[in-house]
Amino acid sequence: MYRERVERECAEYNAGQGYLDATDGIDCPLCKNRGYVAKAIKHDLFGYWTTVMAECECKKQRTSVRRIKASGLAGAISRCTFDTFEAMDDWQIRMKSTAQRYVNGNGGLWFYAGGQIGAGKTHICTAICGELLKQNQSVLYMLWKDESTRLKSLVNDTEVREREIGKYKSVDVLYIDDFFKSQRSGGKAVPPTPADLSLAFEILNHRYVARKKTVISSEWMISEICDIDEAVGSRIYEMSKGSCCQISRDKTRNFRTREVPCEKG
Repeated sequence: MYRERVERECAEYNAGQGYLDATDGIDCPLCKNRGYVAKAIKHDLFGYWTTVMAECECKKQRTSVRRIKASGLAGAISRCTFDTFEAMDDWQIRMKSTAQRYVNGNGGLWFYAGGQIGAGKTHICTAICGELLKQNQSVLYMLWKDESTRLKSLVNDTEVREREIGKYKSVDVLYIDDFFKSQRSGGKAVPPTPADLSLAFEILNHRYVARKKTVISSEWMISEICDIDEAVGSRIYEMSKGSCCQISRDKTRNFRTREVPCEKG
């Protein structure tokens, strides 16, 4: 009798409709979008029947979708994959293979793509993040110029600053795009400010000590970063050994303008 009552309660719960599909777009007929399925089980030790809530098979997929949205890369992940990265020249083939080895756990703990503008650095780094998300790792995207400006503006609000910067320190995988992106003066990039250097060291040193995966794209070569700030540059150099792609500056490697003839002179 007691077993029948527990099974009836489970059946009533399982017949109910959930609403998780409204937030992640996944429609699961098994749990009816609740994320859990009720099961009647008999307690081995005491012999009575009880209800256990078991995670539905769709939970992993929902978690993955949630992580993609939280990463800040939802719009780019479907476009920027390894399959859509055109690797025709030798340097592109090396770049792609290095990134794929990194995803498979071979190489450094960090991945660094530096050098020529428009050479596919953001594409390849986004592809890496997409694969790591499939491995159920949490990823957070940080566009350096925008986020560094925002974080620096919180200097007088310690509590909020610590909370916001803490996200970049603690996430499983941090992707910093256009690291030390700056204005140009006389055709040359302007070095980052002392405030930028301090922020970069705070975030990267924490991840260096905690040995957390970090993916970085930048117009700067690592040697140039070392010249600007040896503490930041040497950490990037050490952690990205075996997973570093530096594309020499050559306008023919800028695929955003490759079809446009460059002016001579």
